[in-house]
Amino acid sequence: MTTWSLSSDFYLINNSSSAWFYGSKPAGFHVTGNFSLFTHIDPDPDNYGIVAWFGDDTAWYTTWLGVYYNTKPTAVILKDPWNFTVAFAANSVAMHPGSDGRFSVVRFTAPKDGNYSLDVTFTRVHSCASKSGAYIVYNNMTLWEISLFGIGDSKSFKSDDGGVSVRKNEHIDFIVGIGQDIIFNCDSTLARVDILLLNSTSTPVIPTGPSTNTSPTSENQTSEKNQTKVSVIIGSIGITLGLVICAILLYICYRNRNNKHNKQNISDNEVI
Repeated sequence: MTTWSLSSDFYLINNSSSAWFYGSKPAGFHVTGNFSLFTHIDPDPDNYGIVAWFGDDTAWYTTWLGVYYNTKPTAVILKDPWNFTVAFAANSVAMHPGSDGRFSVVRFTAPKDGNYSLDVTFTRVHSCASKSGAYIVYNNMTLWEISLFGIGDSKSFKSDDGGVSVRKNEHIDFIVGIGQDIIFNCDSTLARVDILLLNSTSTPVIPTGPSTNTSPTSENQTSEKNQTKVSVIIGSIGITLGLVICAILLYICYRNRNNKHNKQNISDNEVI
């Protein structure tokens, strides 16, 4: 089965892959808002090993709006300029909304029609964490939304056994917003997203040309036998009905003949 992992698949060069895209949505429109692609990736200025995708109007420690990644296979504690810390697990991805209320978005694009299993966890990792919101949106519909409160708060979502039915090139958005306190700072949130293609539902192409197979298949042989049986049954019924009709006609002729004979006898008696 085909799988995708936000952490394992993180792109360090190109933000236009066939599966994952990093960007934002405008404040107040996490469901239907237009998706804006982040344009550049920058390493953290203090060499912690953290990189982040930002938009044109964002850099490290400005609006904070971005998608962050720990390039190291070990946990990293990043200290910001205000002496607050962000705890990154090994090779983990974190998301942070913008100071203007814009949402941080990781978008998954389905490569084919199918049912996709989602296994997602959002965890608050900023030492000054208060409140933030996390969402999963598909086809302008919210599949799941939760609020996170305080450092270490973590909540998970798993789709049911049948997964989520998604058409090719449709999107599933994983989103972090400022939350109920309407305050953007200290909203760094780890996002673990694992996706599994349960089955492909693409319609197979059925050939319409003439078949090159001239030997009868078992299915054809069975069909021919069934047709023969039906023909025999219908023939038997036809013969039976024919015999019954003939018998009825013969009986009618016999009755008519007797009636004529009886009338002739009566007429002869009257003459005498």
